Amino acid sequence: MRPRLPRRRAFTIAEMLMALTIAGFVSAGTAAFLHQAVLTYYVNRARLIINRDIRSFTTTMDTDAVTANYFAIYPGFSTRSTTVGSVTTDAALADGGVGDFLVLIYTDPAQTGTGVSMINRIVGYYREITNSTLNTGPVHRFDLTISPAVSASSAPLYQILNTYVTGTAASYPTITQIAQGLENNAALNAPITSLFYNFKNRSILISAQVSELQTEAGNGTQTGNTYNFTVSPRG
Repeated sequence: MRPRLPRRRAFTIAEMLMALTIAGFVSAGTAAFLHQAVLTYYVNRARLIINRDIRSFTTTMDTDAVTANYFAIYPGFSTRSTTVGSVTTDAALADGGVGDFLVLIYTDPAQTGTGVSMINRIVGYYREITNSTLNTGPVHRFDLTISPAVSASSAPLYQILNTYVTGTAASYPTITQIAQGLENNAALNAPITSLFYNFKNRSILISAQVSELQTEAGNGTQTGNTYNFTVSPRG
C-alpha cells in the first residue's frame, strides 16, 4: 500500500486579506515615520542655518556699532525725509521710535577736538519688506566711504544718504533671508512692527524673528527663531 501523504492546506482568502491589511498598516506607519524624520531633519538644518546667520549678523553689527560715533533710525530704506508744504525735514526717528533702516555714522578722528564733525563713513542695515501681508523680508547691509568727508553740519543726514546710498532696496548684500520685525511703536495706536528701536538716542534694540524657508521636503514650511539684542555706538 502507498503511504498516505498529509493533506496540504492553502491560505484562505480571509487570511490573505488580513495579512495584506497588516502589511498595509506597517507600510503606512513606516512611510509616516520616514516622512516625519525627513521633516525633522530639514527643520533642524534650518535652525542651524538661522543660528549661523544670526551669529554672523550680531557679530558684524556689534563690530560696526562699537566704533560708530552715533546713529540714526529711519522708518524704511526709502523714507529718509518728510515734506510738509514746501518744507522738507530729516525723517530720523527720535527716542522711542521704531524703524527698519539703521544708519551708523562715523566721523574723521583727525578732526576730534576741533569742533568740526566730518562724516567719512556710513554703514546701514535695513529690512526690505517683500511680503507686506506677513511683514517679512530680507535684511541688507551696506558699508560706504564718504570721500571727501562731509561736514555733519553742512547738510541734513538724509541728503548725504540720498547722495551716497543709491539704487533700490535690493541693491545691497543680504545678511539674513527672512526677518520679521517685532518692535512696536508705543507712541502709535497701531500694530506697527519694525526691526530697530531707538533707546534714548544711546542704544539700538534689535528684535526680530529670523526664519528659513524649507522647500526640499516638498511642503514649503518655514522655521524661525526670535532674537533680541542691543548694540551701542561708543566711537
